[in-house]
Amino acid sequence: MNPRKYLLFLLLVASTISAFSQTNPIGVRFDTSTLVRKGNFGDNWCQTWAIDDNVYTILDDGNGWWGSSEKLNSLADWEGSMFLQISGDQNFTKKNVKKMPGWPVSLVDSPLYGYGTLAVDSTIYMWLWRSETDTWYRRATANRLLYTKDFGKTVYRWDGTLENYQSFQELDSTAFFFHMEDPRPKEGKEAYAFNWIAFLQNGKANSAAKDEFVYMYSPEQHDPRNLALARVHKDKILEKSAYEYFQGINNNQAIWTSDMRQRGATIQYPEAGEGEQWMWASWFPSVVYNAGLDLYIMASYGIKDPSKEFWDGWCRDCPLPGSIGFWYSENPWGPWKQFYYKDAFYPDNKENRTYGIKLSPKWISKDGKKMVLIWSDAGNNHSTYYKWNQMEIEILTD
Repeated sequence: MNPRKYLLFLLLVASTISAFSQTNPIGVRFDTSTLVRKGNFGDNWCQTWAIDDNVYTILDDGNGWWGSSEKLNSLADWEGSMFLQISGDQNFTKKNVKKMPGWPVSLVDSPLYGYGTLAVDSTIYMWLWRSETDTWYRRATANRLLYTKDFGKTVYRWDGTLENYQSFQELDSTAFFFHMEDPRPKEGKEAYAFNWIAFLQNGKANSAAKDEFVYMYSPEQHDPRNLALARVHKDKILEKSAYEYFQGINNNQAIWTSDMRQRGATIQYPEAGEGEQWMWASWFPSVVYNAGLDLYIMASYGIKDPSKEFWDGWCRDCPLPGSIGFWYSENPWGPWKQFYYKDAFYPDNKENRTYGIKLSPKWISKDGKKMVLIWSDAGNNHSTYYKWNQMEIEILTD
């Protein structure tokens, strides 16, 4: 055989074997022996892995690792949100957690709450969403984009304005990047787009990204089962006009539009069940690139309460825990394949009222089969496990 043809033949065989040897997830095992709960009170826990090798996370509604561990005594210590640095590995303790001083003091009765955060090179970006009232569990109406170039010592708005205590309280439309976007009717109110935004986490400081774009996921307020997706070049995150919105897939290619109103859904989550509906605070995703599996892994959850209407205040006395699901894809935009779903997630007992499911972007085994799950818990009126809950999970593969 001609040597060149033989070499091409070997390359073809190798690529065929590689294609057939792709490892795909088929399930999840929860290692309850690794379950730990840390700190006092708080939720959210959106995380990013920064260039300084630390994890940065946003806490909402709590006192974190400081103040009293008794709820009634701790309320005076609570803040609406905090920007935290966590050093070390997943076995971190209180001494590894630090409040970053540039984050403006956020009073617990402020309508502003932090959410998604992403490190890109030496800059960290954070979304700050606005509730229509001064409580977390009300309709979201707007989103402010913030960034820091010194790991939270100073924080700026997308337009370069230094964020401080006075500016933090500004609530007019000019104070937000997204403001009452694309209103759609939902049970007597208008539902808005791109309120809770979660960034795709691509390794340390976005170093594992396979293209030049940053991807952002947001559940549709008018129908939380549908997940919207936006992208923007990593050098233009602060420019709203540069954003594109996912429409769908055609011939295995993602279709994008600059018109938010023409967006589609990257995934549709499971139905709530006959006669039931997901509440608005459902299906906030966590999406992480898993280098060991060379796949994008998504975790998310739904919340339902038969005693409440869609827009009602959420989870003071939740009758049910959140659902939990996992999906994977070869692309940030899908298609997504479900490999685990459970309608009621009980980590260790029937008092659990789990929500806010997150995947650590850093604490992943080299082969990708072990990841760390983080969540909060509204059980017993947010008095018991309303804090950082953490457990190792194993991704079962074929």
